[in-house]
Amino acid sequence: MMNKFLITLATLVAFTLSGVAYAQSVSGQMQRIIGVGDGVDGGIAEQFTRVVISADTTADNGWVVGGAFSIQTAAATGGIYAPSTNHMYIQTDMMTINIGNTIGPAIVLVPGVSAMVPGGGIDAGYQFLFDAGNLATWGVSGREAYYASNAAKIDIDLPSINGFTVGMSYTPSEEFKATTQARVETENNANHTDTVEIAVQYAGELDELSYTLGVGWLTGNSQSTTVGSATSNIAQTNNNDLSAFTAALKVTMGNMTVGLSTFDNGESFGASGDTDKARNSGYNTAVTWAMGNITFGVGYSHQELVRGTRAQANATKLTAAAAGNVREDNFTYVGIGYDMGGGVSTYVQLSNNDHSDGDHATNEADPQVLFAGINIGF
Repeated sequence: MMNKFLITLATLVAFTLSGVAYAQSVSGQMQRIIGVGDGVDGGIAEQFTRVVISADTTADNGWVVGGAFSIQTAAATGGIYAPSTNHMYIQTDMMTINIGNTIGPAIVLVPGVSAMVPGGGIDAGYQFLFDAGNLATWGVSGREAYYASNAAKIDIDLPSINGFTVGMSYTPSEEFKATTQARVETENNANHTDTVEIAVQYAGELDELSYTLGVGWLTGNSQSTTVGSATSNIAQTNNNDLSAFTAALKVTMGNMTVGLSTFDNGESFGASGDTDKARNSGYNTAVTWAMGNITFGVGYSHQELVRGTRAQANATKLTAAAAGNVREDNFTYVGIGYDMGGGVSTYVQLSNNDHSDGDHATNEADPQVLFAGINIGF
């Protein structure tokens, strides 16, 4: 039934688009980041240099139909940040339907507290270009499972009513990212299938305060099995189903904004046969002050991960830590940003990163990373 629904929607889009003219635009971003630090190799890097091509038109029935495609330099260099958008949409008075490689509702409706501090907080991951020592990240640091996933999906966004906004999406398989064209599921794959993502946001005001509260849920099915390593004596192990939660609150009073967010992926990335159960969770806090073109911010983020029995057996990087140890990453960061106008922005951030594998016998590197960047939007 779901496959028939997808085919019907895709056919409807194709039929609506035939023989009409488009309004087209090209936009994008260029950036350069310079990083130095204690215990890291400094250098010059970039993360999100991209070009976005988009087009839209208004059909005879009043629907706005369009699409967008973005390609990042990583697509040519083999990096993980390949095309992040490759989708079409239909916008009506009742809803907006997005079809293709695009993000889900949680990234839009749950406030991004981990990105508040100039320099992208920890959400942009610029400090991780120079410090690759995270021990508790599963996906994107400080966020829920499949955060910013561009796996092919159908996303439906409803209009705001009395401050409430609701979005939902269905992803047949998280395996099929924007660079994956095949549609035959791999038998042994740790990605989940039939992912349903629902997010709700409420925005309101109280006296001199404005606030935004967002919550999101993700559920999905285990995709078959994952083969263990040749030395683990675990031939095949059933994966756990997906069950993740995220919530955030952002409050603004005058020039000051305060944010708090949390996420819990539970045992989603563990195996059903784990003796030591896998789990992953964390939280983020941030405060920013805007002073004209200058923004100052401070933040703290914590995440923790228990690998679980299966993941420990398959791990390629082992320390004295056992499968049930609680691995932790703690980030304290301070940033200042300056909007130069004309689409040019700059920032400097100092990030103090503390890593622990939960075993006192292990001496992890806990680097400080100082990085500065310039972005040009066009």
